[in-house]
Amino acid sequence: MKDDSDAKEGYVYVLGVKDIDLPVSKIGMTSKDPTIRCAEINRSSTGDFLWEVAHQIALSDCRKIESLVHAKLLPLRQKGREFFNLYPDDALRAIQSILKMAPDVRLVATITESQKEGSDVPRRKTSPRKHPVHPLNDTIKYAHLLDRFNELLHVTGEPFGQLNKPVFGISDGRDGVQWNLAIRPNESIAEVGVNLEGKKYYGWPIATLIKSELAVPALLRLVPHLRDPQNITLRFVRDAWQVTARPSILEEYLGGRKFSLSELTEDLWHNILTEAIGCLKEERNALSRAHQNVTLVRKAGPDAEPVKMQVSPHLQILTPIDLLLDSGEELAAAIECLRPIHEWASKVSGE
Repeated sequence: MKDDSDAKEGYVYVLGVKDIDLPVSKIGMTSKDPTIRCAEINRSSTGDFLWEVAHQIALSDCRKIESLVHAKLLPLRQKGREFFNLYPDDALRAIQSILKMAPDVRLVATITESQKEGSDVPRRKTSPRKHPVHPLNDTIKYAHLLDRFNELLHVTGEPFGQLNKPVFGISDGRDGVQWNLAIRPNESIAEVGVNLEGKKYYGWPIATLIKSELAVPALLRLVPHLRDPQNITLRFVRDAWQVTARPSILEEYLGGRKFSLSELTEDLWHNILTEAIGCLKEERNALSRAHQNVTLVRKAGPDAEPVKMQVSPHLQILTPIDLLLDSGEELAAAIECLRPIHEWASKVSGE
């Protein structure tokens, strides 16, 4: 991973995945400020992660150290990819150990001082984070799966959650209809999904979808042509809003629960859609959130009295993959299974 360097003096840098702790690092060299180089990488990456600078070291011979680090870490390099299966903090330790064996290379503090100013690209400001409790082989598998998601869909994904939480994953980050992947390590499953939230985006696409399906239920016509509709889950929910947070509520599921697509009938689908459109403000032509009485669910259980909150409908259509199998191949198959769903949702929501 080389750039711009006839000059040997410069930085060796370590990039980590932005917003989520994964055993994945990019290690490179540059004569620029590493944050500027990171921004260039983020702009040019396709089917890759978004990165942030985790560590940087200014050296008198950055090219030599980068070459030695890449050689030492070659067994951890992902096949055909430009990154390594280890945490950024571990990558830094590898660089430091190599520096001890290269006495002819010295630290150059003046580069850092002269080039660090003026960059508006954020560095990691937090202290080193505790790594997840999952075994390293599992975390590497999860990293491969998230990367495979990006690769299959040709996107730069946006991670959500953390590995030490019950659910974490990645989405394609698009406004409107999204692809996403949610990993549930404690259950050894992941779910690939087509997702449309009840947000304004470019004109409330969720409202357009609901109105279209109430008029002509195209999803019902699609279901018989899907592979394994009994293994595809409709999760149409009511989101309650506290500013930007969405607390758990007793009235979450529209229709009362999740349904497999094979369970959908014309009456059931119409009832779910009618309940969904009620989560949008009628007097605004469904182009705004409605207010409804909902029951907050806390750790101790549901509240005794409902409260009035803003609500909006949220559509998810999901299919599971087994993390104990070849999850990369399972992911590819799941995406192909849901592709007609994604095309349907995009079309009827007005994209």
